[in-house]
Amino acid sequence: MSQLIASLLVPALAIAVNPVPVIAAVTLLASDHGKRNAAVFLGTLVAVMLAVGVLTIFVFAKSSSAQDSTGKGMAALQLLFGIVFLVTFVVQWRNKQPDGDVLGLALTNYALLTAGTTAIRKSGLSATNEAIALIFFVVLSVSTVIAPLVIYLVSPAWAEDKLGRLKAWLTKHSRVILMVVFGLMGFLFTALGIYHLLY
Repeated sequence: MSQLIASLLVPALAIAVNPVPVIAAVTLLASDHGKRNAAVFLGTLVAVMLAVGVLTIFVFAKSSSAQDSTGKGMAALQLLFGIVFLVTFVVQWRNKQPDGDVLGLALTNYALLTAGTTAIRKSGLSATNEAIALIFFVVLSVSTVIAPLVIYLVSPAWAEDKLGRLKAWLTKHSRVILMVVFGLMGFLFTALGIYHLLY
């Protein structure tokens, strides 16, 4: 179980550092009915991730034959994601315009979520432990979206100023953050895809 948790840290933290969901949460908190809007946004993120995780781990991977037949396909998909991330990294590096960031982030989160759920599916642990690992993965992934909501609930006045500054900083540096995420994930997924195709 400890090895599985350790393997989930990288994809979960990579999802957590994506700035766009954090900016969205902070923006929603500043809107009318901010707490409700941010809570709905957070709930939607969690529900989608849990749904994908449950389907991947407990529904689509029932039979060992299905796992064997999809192994190479998953490796090819990892390699494809890696190449797409590397291309996106190069585009981000050469072009200062932020066009396409949201699409790229959606792709990144899907790939990282797939990596996490696949690691859980292949762990061979009991269904209970797999469920615990999935919950850990999802909570860590959305921790940076949970934090602004918690801070706002505890101290609205203090949070209004601090979260506003955080939003400004993330907006200003979002291209650099995304470029680093795309580069790291590109190298990681390309290496994993090649390794799993060869071995």
